[in-house]
Amino acid sequence: MRIGLWRPACGLRGVCRNMRNHTLLGAFLAAASACVAPAGEAPAVKLQQETAAIRVEIGGQPFSAYCFADPKGSPLVRPFLYPVLAPDGTEVTADQMLAKGGDHPHHRSMWVAHGDINGVDHWTWKEAAQPKQRHVGFSKAEGDTIVEQLEWEGKTSEPLLKETRTLRFFAFPDGARGIDLASIYEPAAGKVTFGDTKEAGLCSVRVAKDLAKTAVLTNSTGATGEKNCWGKRATWCDISGTIEGKPYGIAILDHPGNPRHPSYWHARQYGLLSANIFGLGYFDKANPEGSGNFTVEQGKSVTFRYRVVIHQGDAKAADLDQKFKDFAEAK
Repeated sequence: MRIGLWRPACGLRGVCRNMRNHTLLGAFLAAASACVAPAGEAPAVKLQQETAAIRVEIGGQPFSAYCFADPKGSPLVRPFLYPVLAPDGTEVTADQMLAKGGDHPHHRSMWVAHGDINGVDHWTWKEAAQPKQRHVGFSKAEGDTIVEQLEWEGKTSEPLLKETRTLRFFAFPDGARGIDLASIYEPAAGKVTFGDTKEAGLCSVRVAKDLAKTAVLTNSTGATGEKNCWGKRATWCDISGTIEGKPYGIAILDHPGNPRHPSYWHARQYGLLSANIFGLGYFDKANPEGSGNFTVEQGKSVTFRYRVVIHQGDAKAADLDQKFKDFAEAK
């Protein structure tokens, strides 16, 4: 079994590229003992909070880390999950800020972002004066669940949008791993508009380089390939490929209770998968400019829920239609 490489969270390019000899790696893998859940029981989830990240194990094996601060504890521009490991320990996502030759430094493994919040860019990356999704604190980080409070900043760092983000980690009966992401958004002062832009994904994933080289995009309608999946509506979208000759994939499921369900998808053959209901003016040129704008009035809130499936095998083998049905019916 290939064990994925643990890397501590940091917001600095080039830091911690290779941590194979780092004591933290040793501690992390030592904790990942051969702990197997008894037959019929779901593997246990363990969270361990540190200065910069919350490490996640499933069934005694490393799964991911929720990175929320730099090594000194200062909030990152945007929290993200990295690495994300398949059930056999293979690393299936990429942090483009740290990756050699990374092409989109704002593509950080698994993250939440939007390119136009009242005109403020919370998608791309600028070295100076980048508005933050500022980590305020955790109201829960135990069992299988993290609940985090964040404030999305305006152009002058004032709070623009408040978010309560919940992450739940689990394993499916077939061995695949899952992450439930729920975000509640509430304006901090005055109404907030999520602008019409393709550069967005309230649930976004960038896959590992080797997986992307052989990537196949598939959605719930049966469509395949970027041309047929990008900007199209579907209840789920998957990106699958091979790493060292073995098949892996990641799917995002859009909950039927979400606004504008089924979601549109900002899905790219080079390895990007993002759920984006806002880019209507980009996805279909027949739509007028701004037709994807989505406004939340002061005193109101909106909730988005997604389920991320990390699987071995292709999209068909992952049985995503059944997994979506289970997600839709779950309380």
